[in-house]
Amino acid sequence: MIDERSRKKLILEHSRRMNAADIDGLLELYADEVTFEDPVGSGRRTGRDALRAHFEELAAAGISEIPGEPVAGQDGVHVLVPVTATMDYLPKGPGFAERGWLTAPDAPENSRITWDYVLMMRAGAGGLIQELQMFWGRSDIGITG
Repeated sequence: MIDERSRKKLILEHSRRMNAADIDGLLELYADEVTFEDPVGSGRRTGRDALRAHFEELAAAGISEIPGEPVAGQDGVHVLVPVTATMDYLPKGPGFAERGWLTAPDAPENSRITWDYVLMMRAGAGGLIQELQMFWGRSDIGITG
């Protein structure tokens, strides 16, 4: 079990490293066999290699996460944080539009995706993140610009 304060710091550190596009540093926070789902319902993926590819796509789009106040579970392993994020429509946006998650903009090269989600992490005894889930739906994502 990891104390609440440490779990809250861990989830905020995730956002800090994501905003810095520090993919190697970000992956240091994760267990080798991490499972993740973004968004929940899109299918679980496993391992750091898959997570690296996911984070690299987000970094290529210039993602910027603004986390709210984290909330730690009383179970000693979970922590959640609400996040407001923005990123360039390209390169990930066309895949979102293809899945029906948003409507493609007229000028994709000048557009940004904005969305609100809840980030959930489960940490293991060693202090590494074992599971990552992002909860958001179609009503939580949109286009600006």
